[in-house]
Amino acid sequence: MSQRPASHETFRGVVFPWHCDVMGHFSVQHQMPLLDGAIYHLLGLLGPLVAEQDGHRVGWADVRHEITYQKEMKAGDLLVCESSIVAVGNSSIRHRTVLARLPEREPCTILDGVTVRFDLDERKSVPLAGSARERATALLATAA
Repeated sequence: MSQRPASHETFRGVVFPWHCDVMGHFSVQHQMPLLDGAIYHLLGLLGPLVAEQDGHRVGWADVRHEITYQKEMKAGDLLVCESSIVAVGNSSIRHRTVLARLPEREPCTILDGVTVRFDLDERKSVPLAGSARERATALLATAA
């Protein structure tokens, strides 16, 4: 039996009329902040978003997003974001966030991304170390 990473609910909300464009569907400009916030919540599962590592302040930097818009959403739709870690690299994690319509949890938007551990002073990637690596690996290994 194949295992896949467990997903974690990282946002829940509703599409309001002011989130919709002139064609009446949930606008990309309003989806992006939800997806960005969902990624922050996923990273928060790994520990503090900003931490001390080897005498340096480290945080996170998104370096890649690929977004697939599968289904239209409109005002009144209930939504949930669920995020998971797909892979753990030397200094990065690959993750997926699915924005789905409730109650069926029908996937509408899927964001696949790469986020790197980042030295906030030297402005470069650093190895993912310590408890952040341990937590990322544990989340990756969790079967759904």
